[in-house]
Amino acid sequence: ELETVKLTHPYGSSAEVYHFGAHVKSFHPAMDPKLDVLFMSKESFLDGVNPIRGGIPVVFPNFGSAKGFPSHGFARITNWTLASHKDATDKKSPSVAKFTMESSNSTRAMWPVDFKLEYEVKLYGNELKTALRVTNTFKDPIEFHALLHNYLWVDDATNKGVQVTGLKGVEYYDKVAKVNATETREYIDFANQTDNVYSNAPNTLRAVIKGVNAVDRTVTIKKSGQIGSGGKAIKTKTDAVVWNPWADRAKAMEDFGDEEYKNMVAVEPGRVSVKQALPAGQTYTLQESISVTTL
Repeated sequence: ELETVKLTHPYGSSAEVYHFGAHVKSFHPAMDPKLDVLFMSKESFLDGVNPIRGGIPVVFPNFGSAKGFPSHGFARITNWTLASHKDATDKKSPSVAKFTMESSNSTRAMWPVDFKLEYEVKLYGNELKTALRVTNTFKDPIEFHALLHNYLWVDDATNKGVQVTGLKGVEYYDKVAKVNATETREYIDFANQTDNVYSNAPNTLRAVIKGVNAVDRTVTIKKSGQIGSGGKAIKTKTDAVVWNPWADRAKAMEDFGDEEYKNMVAVEPGRVSVKQALPAGQTYTLQESISVTTL
């Protein structure tokens, strides 16, 4: 059994995070504590070796495959340190857990640089905020991908049961067809395998989900990137990945049920269209807010 930390909030919401990968497992909002906003595969490996399928994997320092690196990077298959955990005592404050990891001999064998990571998870009543902070402790600039790979739980992804909005007019790379395109759709729905990387995407995205076993709802994802903090922070551009493996690909994945593609869509903020550069001594922050409201 993989170790987790459980966050609870006075509003009645809860969330759970694995130490392995600093991986958010679940987010139950106060508006419907039975609802998990996040999808977790029933077939996921939970062996502390292989990546976890579902929730919010932290993708770092590489997106997809890269020579000498595990797929989607080593952060999601590393045991992080729980640095702090404090549940809120009033409704205005969040419950917070912070996890850390840093470069080691094993990471340097893959990527010969020094860094520190902090991942902060904040739980509110109907909102979950996460922030990945990358500090360059190396003598030179470093470059990396970073992505928060949200798996959203969907009652039924077929027949326009989920529609993703906010990306019309954005240029993207279609990883299935291997072509560049510009999004013309106001509402993106799903009828086949979808794997699109939207470059410099807007900061607010929404998934409108039709309820079957739960209420009709909108999940709003707000994202941002920056280098530095406070008044000196420099905003950086972020991308969005929209993914559903659909039927044939689902059957080929051993850690994913054959029919589970109907119950998820991944809407993932990060920087993966190009590498994020980070000067020595600086900190890069990729953060997101996932909030849920009824339609």
